[in-house]
Amino acid sequence: MKKVLIAIVMIVGLTASIGLAAEATVGADFASAYVFRGATFNDGAVFQPYVDVAGLPIEFGIWGNLDIDDYDDALDDGQFSEIDIYASYALPLGIDPVGVSVGYTEYTYPNADAEADREIGLSIGLDALLSPELGIYYGVDGGIDESLHAELAVSQAIVENDTIAVELGASVAFEDPDSGEDGFSYYTASLGVSYGILSAGVTYVGQIDDDVLVDVEDGGVYDTDVYGTIGISHSF
Repeated sequence: MKKVLIAIVMIVGLTASIGLAAEATVGADFASAYVFRGATFNDGAVFQPYVDVAGLPIEFGIWGNLDIDDYDDALDDGQFSEIDIYASYALPLGIDPVGVSVGYTEYTYPNADAEADREIGLSIGLDALLSPELGIYYGVDGGIDESLHAELAVSQAIVENDTIAVELGASVAFEDPDSGEDGFSYYTASLGVSYGILSAGVTYVGQIDDDVLVDVEDGGVYDTDVYGTIGISHSF
C-alpha cells in the first residue's frame, strides 16, 4: 500500500510540474469481483485505485487491485495482488474519424511468487455511431508470453448532459494463447452511470466457448458472470 501511495504522489507531482498541458485523474473503484478478460481473479469484494495522466504526447498511469475478500482462502485479504503500469501513444495519422494508438502494460504481482507479465497493444477506434474500438494485445514476457488477445467493443450514451450520463456497452473477445485452445472466448454487456465525481456500473460476462474460457470447476478461470462497481474520481 505504501509503495502505491508513493507512486500516486509522484505521478500527481509530475503532472503538476508539467503544467496545464496535462490532465491527471485520480480515482478508485469498489467492485463486487475482480474479473479481467473473462477470468475471475477474485469472486469477492476488491478495491482498485488508479491515477491516469492524459493531455501529453504519451498517456500513462498506474492501477492497483487490493483484495478485500480472500477468494476461498486462495488470496491474502487486505493486500495488493496486482499493480499495473501502462503507457500509450496516439499515432498522429490525421485520418478522421479514425484514431490509432499503441501501448505497453506491465502487470506486476507484489505479493505472489510470479514474474511480471508484459504486453504490447494496438487500439483502433472510430468516432462514429456506437464508437467501435478494436484492441489487439500481444504478450512479450511472463505467463502471457506469445499469447494474443483481441477484443471488439462498442458503446452508446443513452443519456448525456451536464448532470448525469448513462452508457450501454458490449464487447466480444478472441483468444490465441501460447498453449491451449484458441477461439472466441467471451462476450460482455454493461451499463454505466456517472453523476459528477461518482460512478456505478454492472457488467455481465458470458462464455462463448468453454474450451477456450474454461470453467473454474474444470480447472479454468471462468467463475463470475455478473459483477458491479461503485467509483469516485477527480480530474485536475
